Amino acid sequence: MKKRLTIALGGLLLASLAQADDCRQQLPTWIEMAHPGHTARQVLEDERGRYRVDAEQSICKVWPARPELTLIAMPLVRAEHDSHGETDLEVLLLDSVKQQVVARLVEPNRLDWDAIYVTRLAFDTAPYRLRGDDLAFGLRISRENSSRANPFSETQLHLYELEAQRLLPLLGELPVALSWGEWDTNCTGEFSETKGVVIITERIGNQGYRDLLLKDTRVERRTAQGDGECQTVEESTHRFQLPIEYGDDRYLLPIELASDPL
Repeated sequence: MKKRLTIALGGLLLASLAQADDCRQQLPTWIEMAHPGHTARQVLEDERGRYRVDAEQSICKVWPARPELTLIAMPLVRAEHDSHGETDLEVLLLDSVKQQVVARLVEPNRLDWDAIYVTRLAFDTAPYRLRGDDLAFGLRISRENSSRANPFSETQLHLYELEAQRLLPLLGELPVALSWGEWDTNCTGEFSETKGVVIITERIGNQGYRDLLLKDTRVERRTAQGDGECQTVEESTHRFQLPIEYGDDRYLLPIELASDPL
């Protein structure tokens, strides 16, 4: 029995890896399908003006809960300067069999950057059952800066739902990871790291969407030189949770997050 289970799990892992490889191999074709005329660094034009598709940061993933659909996210670069840039985010759902776009959504300026820039896009396909048995999927956007003395990084979660032929943004810019520091680049300084987990509660709220709960754990520490080496001289852990309820057309971020990223 154990041997059969091991073989079955191994088969699922190989199938998953094969799907991922196939997805990456087909991504250039899908980009061309969504944006005819695209080549490397090719400048295109639409109703919002000139843009280019950032193929290097574009990602795809077969939706495990609905394997007939492939999730695609691509940055549409509108402007690039030495110190900042303007970039839209396009999210698409593709019929994996028919090779047709089922739904697409462009969020203007979602990936804009300045001193803090986008480092990674990653789909989150945990079973987000937010309304009845309807499934949503997530996209995590990670950013960081380039300061050694004041390091900063964060990851925000965005949730989307497919309704008929439309992609609906349900939740945006929810911080689920944050770290920052201020130090002398040698040892002495202060650091903070927070990680959050999104819980789907049983409480049914507005328009049938379940309330969410963000559970955070924050670790703060101070470091200093002592006995000839760098030591942690103080460390504290804080745990707290914030409720998130659905408003008129999307989930509303708690007011606490307006002044405190996590």
